[in-house]
Amino acid sequence: MIAVQPPADSPMDRYAHLVAQGKIKLKPVTAADRHAMPHYEVPGDVDPLALLLAEREEGGR
Repeated sequence: MIAVQPPADSPMDRYAHLVAQGKIKLKPVTAADRHAMPHYEVPGDVDPLALLLAEREEGGR
């Protein structure tokens, strides 16, 4: 699922209401865990969200 979140006072404020509703669960992550997170090279003239949505449609999710 892809969600577009509005700006917030702090990074966790974006997700606090979703966590409170039980819609998402956050696991603890540190800067040391960044190497395990997916990384996508995207040209500067391409919308990254559009790429993710197109990939999701192709994958049948």
